[in-house]
This record gives sequence, structure tokens and C-alpha cells, in this order.
Amino acid sequence: MPLPVPNLDDRTFQELVNEARQRIPLFCPEWTDHNLSDPGITLVELFSWMTELLIYRLNKAPDKNYVKFLELMGVKMRPAHPASADITFRLSAALPHAVTIPAGTEVATVRTETQDAIIFTTEETLTVTPPELAYFLVTRDESRFDDRMPTLQEWARLEAIGESPTTGGGPESFTLFHSPPEPGNRFYLGYNTDLRDIVLSIYLDCEHAAAPGINPANPPLAWEYWDTYLESWTSFDRHPEAAAWLEADGTRGLNTAGSVILHLPHTAGRRLVDQKEAFWVRCRVTPSGDRQGSYDAPPRLRATATTAIGCTALSTNTTWIRGELLETSTGKPGQVMRVSNLPLLPLLPGETVEVQRDDETGWEAWQQVEDFSNSGPEDKHFVCDPAGGEIQFGPQMRSPRGATVRYGATPSLGSQVRMSAYRHGGGARGNVGRGTLTVLKSSIAYVASVTNRRAATGGVDPEDINGAKIRGPQILRTRDRAVTEEDFEHLAKEASLLVGRARCLQPRELGAPGTPPPGVVQLALAPAIPPSQKRISPDQLILPRELVEEVRNYLDDRRLLATALIIAEPDYVWVSSELRVSVRRGADLDKVKEALESQLYRHIHPLAGGPEGTGWPFGKDLFASELYSLIQETPGVQYVAELKIFPVDPATGLRGESAESISVPPGGLACSYIHNVTCFYQERF
Repeated sequence: MPLPVPNLDDRTFQELVNEARQRIPLFCPEWTDHNLSDPGITLVELFSWMTELLIYRLNKAPDKNYVKFLELMGVKMRPAHPASADITFRLSAALPHAVTIPAGTEVATVRTETQDAIIFTTEETLTVTPPELAYFLVTRDESRFDDRMPTLQEWARLEAIGESPTTGGGPESFTLFHSPPEPGNRFYLGYNTDLRDIVLSIYLDCEHAAAPGINPANPPLAWEYWDTYLESWTSFDRHPEAAAWLEADGTRGLNTAGSVILHLPHTAGRRLVDQKEAFWVRCRVTPSGDRQGSYDAPPRLRATATTAIGCTALSTNTTWIRGELLETSTGKPGQVMRVSNLPLLPLLPGETVEVQRDDETGWEAWQQVEDFSNSGPEDKHFVCDPAGGEIQFGPQMRSPRGATVRYGATPSLGSQVRMSAYRHGGGARGNVGRGTLTVLKSSIAYVASVTNRRAATGGVDPEDINGAKIRGPQILRTRDRAVTEEDFEHLAKEASLLVGRARCLQPRELGAPGTPPPGVVQLALAPAIPPSQKRISPDQLILPRELVEEVRNYLDDRRLLATALIIAEPDYVWVSSELRVSVRRGADLDKVKEALESQLYRHIHPLAGGPEGTGWPFGKDLFASELYSLIQETPGVQYVAELKIFPVDPATGLRGESAESISVPPGGLACSYIHNVTCFYQERF
């Protein structure tokens, strides 16, 4: 689709005449006859007509020339980007056989009277396979492992034949930790089956009240899995928006029989433990924290069983269209065809234009190219413009010698043209909140419910003409080569719409603190997230591995050969505050408190905060003094009684000492953790 041309002056002939007639009493009050027969009015209309001609010529330049120049440079408006969300499918019951969630399964929001349902489609086929527990290892110090699997198998055998394991010489229950339990004691469950994206229910038949002394609602235990992306043991979080979520602990800290429900992420992987390779889940005793208590005696286990009760599938705000007929070919070069559904998303492998064969025996796939500059007369190529939903075939041009040259083949006259498949959708509309994707549009046996535990992110609207005009000078300056810091930052954003902020750190003086060594370029990327006036979680700022690879591949083709590129997340500095504010009489305390919290969360925001509202500046320290003016401008605030800011460790939630300023490293960004605001009325004396 060609770039839209702006209208520099949209006044019409009649508007010019009316404007001139309104000025007559001001400049010539003795002129009282304003009828059309008056010669003066005739002159007014004549000059209005001439002015309209000038406006018409004005609208031909200079912006039109600028837009046309951008087209010559190959600048095109960026298409929409779909939001993505992890959809959790819960089974109606634990099944002895596998259940498949096919790719293309549709899940949607609830349709209302004012808003249509927003549809998400799963990207890959996912199979829920009954987990096979192969190892149950108990260790005190990681140097010696005891495999208790034979004992558990004997318990299962006796129960299967109807005998009570506690009589007739059956195996006894065994302790899971040292006596008394010490921090670092742990036990491992090893599975031969793939546990990625699976929801596990681990039943543990623990003896009742065998391990008193702990707080059953918050025991000193950590359930962990091996994360291949982080290459470390990672804890399951108790917050439902976490990728690895500890949904429930029915054992009350291994104090009674019950089930532990765990949501494993896609990054879970195999690891060697005691020379045994498997997917591992482990439980570890942690140092006793606040109101957790400690074990007086080790828990005892009689039996265990693991079932798969669901899975989590990645889905995007897209709808698939297959086999859509476009038009019948006219046989003329350069013809343009359009799809029926917009916005069109960039074509994936397998999504292409198909042309009916001349003998009508089938369809022939054509190849998508960036442009026709290298296409010959017989090359079956096409160009796709997602922003406009256009499919264009090769043009025919006249060479300087007068000969006709064709760039790309043209479908023969009368042949049908279709899209094998394409996706449409995307945009910021798809950034729906958590728990909103609850309607399963595709019927799947044994699936009881669906939901998204985390909000959908990544949806970006198509670029407008202003965005394309801003990118034009940057493209001309970089010329698709990464040399300077600005080049790396601009090209990183060019690589993907999911890049929210980019900061390049290049070597300065040898050994200068905060800069990479010579020959190394360090690029800090922050993912694009919607602006928010509420707290953002650390999980929202995790840089997806796929995005890192996409940016790396894009820059590898454009950077200098002798340059080593490191892509990482910025050094996020999490900040919490305590604020006490006096409110003017008559103002609503709750509304003022809500407004202050919104101001703080919006200002100390990595992508939408800072003085300019474009994101917290990289490397800018946070001063408590700069927050006073922000707070004082809030309607209803009388004065600030107390303000404290604290650095926070997001992994533990522990605050540091209050300070007047918090330093941010050169490649770092300040982020809001939790702001505690107290509002009160000043007592009268």
C-alpha cells in the first residue's frame, strides 16, 4: 500500500469566499452590498478560485515529495504485531492416555453487547502425556543419593493387589530429610516423560502431623525445577502470574497426605542428577523465614503418584484463513490483489500465493521476495505488503534503450490466484488482562476449562505515516549498517516491534568502569510492555529468548565482522517508597491516594516513565527530591509529611536502607516495586 499523502491545506473554494466576506466589515465598513451581483464580490470569488489553485499546487509539495522519497528508499509502514499469551488447558480428570491440543485451537474472550470476542490461536501442537516417575532420590548433602523408587514401587504393587502395605511385612515409610531437617536437605523426583508446559499433580502420602513445628500455610520449603534457559535450579512462585507456578500444596508442608500442583514452563529441561538423566522436580528445605517456623522432625512418606492435569500452550491474537481466493488474473504485469481480512500479518513459511495451473490440475506455489530488483522474466515471485494487505506481481518497465523489461513472471490470463494460508489480527487490542481468555471455541475432548494466568502482551498497532517519516532519516543515516551506538539502537528496534527500549554500550577508555572491553558491543534490550499506572512484575520484563535470537540474527548481518555482540537485559534497579501526605479538606482520601500511586508507578517506569514520559533514562539516578514536585502537583495534596525511597531485591522482596538517592548503572533502568502511600487530613488546632 502506498504511503498516505498529507493534505497541507484543506480549505475549499467556498470556505475561502466566506472568510474573505467576513473580513469586509473590518477593513472596509463602507462596503455594504455583499450580493453576488456586486463587482467586489465577483473579485472576491475570482481571487478565492486562484487561491484554491495555489492550495492544490501546494499540496503537491513538499510533504508529498518527502513521502515519495521515502518510497524510493524502500520505506514501508510496519504491519501490526499480534499479542501473545500462555493459555492453560485444564483436563476434566487425570487420564491414562495422552491428550492432544492441536495447533490452531481457538480461545477467546467473552463476547459482550459492545465488544466482539478477541480470538487467540495456539501456535503449536501440544500433547499431555501421563508422566512416568522413574527416580525418587533423597539426599542430605548432595554427595550421596538414596533411590527410594523400589520402596515406592513395592507400596504400589501391594495396593494394586488389595493388600495393606502396613501389614504382612510391607515396606515402612521413610524420612525425606535429615533428622532434624537442615537447610539444603532435599529430595528429587525424576521423570522420563517430557514435562515442558505440563501441569503436574504430585500426590504425596505423608504421615499426618509427622513434622510439627512449621507454619503449614508457609512452610520453609522450595519446590524447584531445572531451567535450561537460565541454566540453574529455579523456584516455583506462589503468584499465579509466574511462568513456573506453585498452585497448591495440599500436603500442608509435607505434614499430611495431599497433592502438590505445579505448572512447569517451556524452559524446563533434562539434567543429570546422580548420573541419571531425567526431567527433575525437587523439594528443598530453606532457612526459616518470618513466620515460617522450622521442622522439629523430618516428614515421612509412604507412597506417591504423579498425574498430568493440564498443559500451557503459547497462543497469539491471530485468526487463520486457508485457501482464500483472491482474484482472476488479468495477465497484465504489475497487477495488485488484496486479501479480504485486515490487518494482514507477515507471511510465515508455508503461507504463500498459489496460482492455478494452466491445465487446471492443481495449484503452483509462488515465492515471496522483498522486491523485484533481482527477479527475471520467468521467476514466479510476488511481493507482500502486510500493512495494506496487498499482493503484487512483477512489473514491466522500459529500459533506457527503449526495450521492454519484465521483472518477475505474471499469472496467465484467466488463472485463479489464492492464498494457501495467512493470518490476520494483531494490534494493541489483543493486550487483554489475565483471566479473560476463558471461551474454548474449538471443541477438544477431556478439556474442562481454559484461562490465561498472565496478561497478554506484545500487541502493537500498525505503524502510521508519522512513524514512517521519523524512521526515514534514521534509515538514511545508518544505511543498514551497525557502526555507532545510535545505529545499534535503531536497528535493534527495526528488528522487532517487541523491542521497547534499546541501549548500546560501546568501549570507551580502556578499563573504564561500566563499559565492555574493546571489540565488544553490549546491547541492553527491554521488551515492549503496555504503559501501566500499576505495579509491573519482574516476569513482564524478562527478555524472551526468541526475541534475543531475532535481534541477534538481524544485527549479525549488519555489524562489523570484528565486533562481538552481547545482548542482555538492562540492569533493573527496583525501587520502593513510603509516602505520607497531608490532604486538603474536602478532597477524597482514597482518590488522592490512588492518584499518587498512579503517579509514582507511571514516573518510575522503565518504558513509559521519566521526565519525558518515554521511559526512565538509562543510567539516570533516582533522587527523592525530584519526587516532591511530582507529588505536590497532584490535585488535593497539601504537603508531603514524609518520603522515603528504598532499593529492593525483587527475588526476595527485601528492602535495603532508605536513601536520598538510588544509583542506576549506565545500562540500567529504574522500576517501581511497591509504593506505600498514606493520606491524612491535618488536624485543626
